[in-house]
Amino acid sequence: MGKEVYGEGLIGLTRGFMYAGASRVVSSVWNVDDRASAQLMARFYEAIFGLQASEKRKTRPISGANIGDGYVGLNINPVRDGYVGGLDHFGMTVDDVNVVMERARKNFPESNIVKRPSTRPFAAYSAHDPDGNVFDLAEQNKTALDGIYADQTSEAPPPKRYLNKFAIRTMHAEKCADFYMEVFELEPLNKKTSVPGYHLTDGRVMLSILPWSIPVFEGMAIKRPGPDHFGFKVESIDALKQDIADVVGGCSYLAPMPMGGAKESDVRKALLAKSSTGKYQLTDPCGVWIDVTDE
Repeated sequence: MGKEVYGEGLIGLTRGFMYAGASRVVSSVWNVDDRASAQLMARFYEAIFGLQASEKRKTRPISGANIGDGYVGLNINPVRDGYVGGLDHFGMTVDDVNVVMERARKNFPESNIVKRPSTRPFAAYSAHDPDGNVFDLAEQNKTALDGIYADQTSEAPPPKRYLNKFAIRTMHAEKCADFYMEVFELEPLNKKTSVPGYHLTDGRVMLSILPWSIPVFEGMAIKRPGPDHFGFKVESIDALKQDIADVVGGCSYLAPMPMGGAKESDVRKALLAKSSTGKYQLTDPCGVWIDVTDE
């Protein structure tokens, strides 16, 4: 551990031993239990956004955490070998998977679908859009979601804080927008926005399809195409900020990762703000971008 210096790398205790003449130095940081990290992230979303835990979380401790707002479920998984952390994919529930995929194959033959392993309780199928963005598909009344998300489903009005957005960056944004409109009958958002891209909705949750190209990331490390951020609707931005202060005051481990304050970090913060349809942006403790609105 130490200070990161451009052109030099990490300057710290290890470098000191090398300067002192040591021929070999083995340095390490402590291990982090990813299962514990998943549970910690669940606590963050419960405490800040009021998401509720599934009863199955108690019986599936090695499989991460399952929380939701009664309409959208959030599955927080431990990082597996060969994968990276962060937003991974989204999913949808449909009446008939065969009907949906027939629409997809008719006009978008480059899209495809595969049966998921039987050990996955959330969705029976995974598919991808014309740009390769992955999403899960579950059939209404044919999924094994009892006690995971189905116990949260309700016809009641939305809670005061709920998931309302999922954003992806992709090379052919217009074609992907056409795909989701034709195949899943999503509608263009009935609201003007200066955010580039296409913004679709099922009436409650927005799917933002943002353009991806290298110049978008000028001044910062390149983000690969795929999931970019997600968002929440809250009753009040001020109330949310106060709750964050109260929660962090009681448990600093639940503090959002800071944004801005350094040259490249400022660029990332500005990009998120430019790409957001909400009024306030933050991260979770693991750095996942979150866009919040109270309108």
